[in-house]
Amino acid sequence: MKKNKSHLKVNGYYSESPYKTPHKSLNNPLLIERDRWFGNYLLEKLVKVKEHYNLQLLENTNFARDNSVYVEFTSEWGTKLDFDKFDKDGVKKNKVLFQLLKIENEERRVEGKIEFRSTVLVVVNERGITEFIQKIKNFLDPLKDTEKGKFSNQALLNNISNIEIATLKSFWADSPEIPFPNEKENIWWEVWFRKTDNYKDKLAEVSQNLEGVGCQIGVSQIELAEYVVKLVKGSAKQLSSSLLLLDNLAELRKPQEIADFILDKNVTYGDKKAWLEDLQQRTNCKFDENSILVCLLDSGVNNKHPLINPFLPDSHLYTYNSSWGTEDSHPFDGHGTGVAGLALYGDLTDALSSKDKIDIYHGLESFKILFHNKPNDPELYGAIMESAVATPSIDRPTNQRIFCLTVTDHNFRFNGRPSSWSSSIDNLCFGKYSEPQLFIISGGNVYITKREDYPALNETECIHDPAQAYNALTIGTYTRKVKIDISTGYKPLAEYGAMAPSNSTSLLFDKNWSIKPDVVFEGGNLVYDSNGDVTGYNSLDVTSLSKDFNYKKFTNFGDTSGAAGIASKMVAELRTIYPNYWVETIRGLLVHSADWTPQMITGKSKFEVLRTVGYGVPNLQKAMFSANNSLTLIIEREIQPYKFEQSKGQYNEYHLFKLPWPKEALESLEEKNVKLTVTLSYYIEPNPGSRRLATHYAYHSHQLDFDINKRNETEDEFKIRISKPENETKENRPDRKGVEWEIGKNSNSKGSIRKDFITSTGREMSKRNILAVFPKNGWYKNLKRQKKFNEKVRYSLIVSLETEEKEIDLYTPVFNEIEQKVLV
Repeated sequence: MKKNKSHLKVNGYYSESPYKTPHKSLNNPLLIERDRWFGNYLLEKLVKVKEHYNLQLLENTNFARDNSVYVEFTSEWGTKLDFDKFDKDGVKKNKVLFQLLKIENEERRVEGKIEFRSTVLVVVNERGITEFIQKIKNFLDPLKDTEKGKFSNQALLNNISNIEIATLKSFWADSPEIPFPNEKENIWWEVWFRKTDNYKDKLAEVSQNLEGVGCQIGVSQIELAEYVVKLVKGSAKQLSSSLLLLDNLAELRKPQEIADFILDKNVTYGDKKAWLEDLQQRTNCKFDENSILVCLLDSGVNNKHPLINPFLPDSHLYTYNSSWGTEDSHPFDGHGTGVAGLALYGDLTDALSSKDKIDIYHGLESFKILFHNKPNDPELYGAIMESAVATPSIDRPTNQRIFCLTVTDHNFRFNGRPSSWSSSIDNLCFGKYSEPQLFIISGGNVYITKREDYPALNETECIHDPAQAYNALTIGTYTRKVKIDISTGYKPLAEYGAMAPSNSTSLLFDKNWSIKPDVVFEGGNLVYDSNGDVTGYNSLDVTSLSKDFNYKKFTNFGDTSGAAGIASKMVAELRTIYPNYWVETIRGLLVHSADWTPQMITGKSKFEVLRTVGYGVPNLQKAMFSANNSLTLIIEREIQPYKFEQSKGQYNEYHLFKLPWPKEALESLEEKNVKLTVTLSYYIEPNPGSRRLATHYAYHSHQLDFDINKRNETEDEFKIRISKPENETKENRPDRKGVEWEIGKNSNSKGSIRKDFITSTGREMSKRNILAVFPKNGWYKNLKRQKKFNEKVRYSLIVSLETEEKEIDLYTPVFNEIEQKVLV
């Protein structure tokens, strides 16, 4: 490989300090005014709940049951409920159980304005009902008023408009996109159960009840932080008569069906045997038993193809179901085989047209996760992912690998909401079961048939499940393929450097979910005719390998699956260069090296750009190497974001870096520009569920953020701006207006990878080497029953300085300082 300047790994240069968030706490939801006698209305509702509870005790004597009932509370329009008041998780039967399971927001338009109201689903036992009734009685009692004359329990009660016994439909999480099934329809359900202290015994009781009413229970299950997910086949009526008797039901969803394969256009290059032999002769196989491996999760791979076989031996072929075989079962030219070709060679349009030698150091594995056109009973695809990670790792435990998933489900794209599939991937990346993993996932394809649908359809079609996974590297598409013969009457649909027609986006994601895709790669282009009809065009596709290696050899390919294959090649090459870097760092370097083309950003806000093409197109050279005028520092650390103190989770610490800095070199640039780029990459532990709308119950275990000192801001001033000191009062509160980042924190604050940059003069940049990494909210801090307040987590911080001045040397002064520190 070509000799280049390696990035500089920085050890030390930092301190740990106690952290206290400088931001104000959110106030309770706005309370509407109530007359005291409103309590009688609520009391009547709760008495009915009590009567229902007592009736249940007399019925269903042949089934396992708990002394609990499910209840829905709905707020008045224009208000919210005080969610935290609805959560007391009694772990013993003689304690209060009043636990929040699900939150839903509903909206309506009144006189041109949008109003919201909330509905919360809770499970409550007898003591919980009794306690709640007592709270209402206290509300009614003037002797219980507060010192300020307010009714007792106003924050809890004032905004409630209705209280009802919950039905099975209350647990349905897929509305409004998918309606609740017909009551008598015998179907598969994805059932989410709460993990109580005795959840394994409770699941045995669940199985007993379900079998008692004739339901079928799937074999696979997924364990998440607070849930166990299983598949159950039966009618809504059967599930109602069994599941609602026990207190561990949390959600119901429609099982996922893998569906989103690329549509083969059935157009080939013909038999290009001479091309294949030429490429074979120019390819140097550097693959050995210690190489980085790309594990392809797809339709299987026909590894007998001459350009694949040296890198994918039979011992590297796996399948989830032995009856499927390991070969590529996708029709026509295959799918997994096409991804394999791109993961090794990139776009073969370039490889075939070149005369240069090609060195390939990484190898492949294939784990077949779907047998095309032969559906079986649905499996939990999260469980399939767990098997796909564990199986090859057992055979080759010392090899580092990258998992490339190019099968997604276009039926599940609910504005970024986590699924059991995406949550399982987040767990695997986080290292829930073994070492942290690196997952690359195709974003899912948009299919354009009319010229006017581009880019409007792309902007309204969300990233497909499971590509919304926080920790995964989600790949979208752009294109530079626009050259066609104008005599055909066709014109390219996407302009040079723009988002590709196949790219799905996160513009419609709920604002709480992460930015997707993370980056984009070449995905091919389409053409349109004088009528505005859109079609594929051979020369605007990516070229890869056909599973029909005895005849076709090559095939047209592309879209998000092809882009993910190309991304896997780049990541494998990056990890080959830096085998000791954490996977969080490798992911971060790819994003750190990316940039937007002019076509991506023209006329768009930063928010629109991020949620359509992520951080842009990665640059392999920048991801791999520094240069004299382009310095990249790599920092890998552990931090304990929270602690348990004063009976609750509190913020614990932040890290302050005083980075080695080429101050003299920067000062010599005077008024010439220098660009500073910072990327923070870390993995979260997921906690999926429909309580996502309450701050108290976040999907992410933790969040981290960064900031850097302003011009002429001292270290002490910076520290006070980042973390609130103990002696701060309203009178001495400092101005906490921070750095004016180019992207901005409002656009860039979601997800587990964060990147931003600033450009200033060299002289100004010479003083800006104080940087902080600090925690933000997460369920490690707030969720008491998980007892993970003191968890330590990893993060990778990537900092680069870059100038267009070729004669300047930013690299050597920092290299020398780091080397001298190591010698000392």
